[in-house]
Amino acid sequence: MALEADRDAGSVSGIFEIQNPEGLLQPGMRVEFSLVTAQRDNVLTIPRSAVQGSQTERVIYIKDFELANAYIKSPVTLGEWNDESVEVISGLFPGDEVVTEGSYSLSFAGGGSGLSLKEALDAAHGHEHNEDGSLMTDEQKAAQSAESGHDEGHDDHGTGGGKASPLLLGWAITATVLFLLTAQMLWNKNRKEKRSDA
Repeated sequence: MALEADRDAGSVSGIFEIQNPEGLLQPGMRVEFSLVTAQRDNVLTIPRSAVQGSQTERVIYIKDFELANAYIKSPVTLGEWNDESVEVISGLFPGDEVVTEGSYSLSFAGGGSGLSLKEALDAAHGHEHNEDGSLMTDEQKAAQSAESGHDEGHDDHGTGGGKASPLLLGWAITATVLFLLTAQMLWNKNRKEKRSDA
């Protein structure tokens, strides 16, 4: 093993002897592993993905005991970290259900951010949710689609009144991006021509 660490690579050279009785490990294979330098018993830990907030104000989201699909933002004090888990010193009790997937999107729900819980979950997961955060069933999607089509057909003002279709919205975004890219290219071309004339 090397006596000094490579500061640029952030590594230490070493040779490790690994048993391979089944022959699953082959030369040239890439492997990732962790070196466990210490272990402690009775430590309250959560997955790293559950931790949100800044370096100075770490928070987690805990499932509310009484309200369905409701979550409480809880400030926490953290201890040791590893590649998967983090120790929680305070702010969490044994038995609390911690949000480990999609917790980032909860930070945008409510609190004056303009996003509802439904919008935050829809954006984070890529599928539709109800207003209470529960997953929308196929029947609910069909009912919502029929209702929005009914509302658009009975618009008193004759303006179409319903929400923009995803296809129309996608087209508008694509057209805007293409326009901006074209404008940027023309502007850069104009700048180059002025430089070459000077």
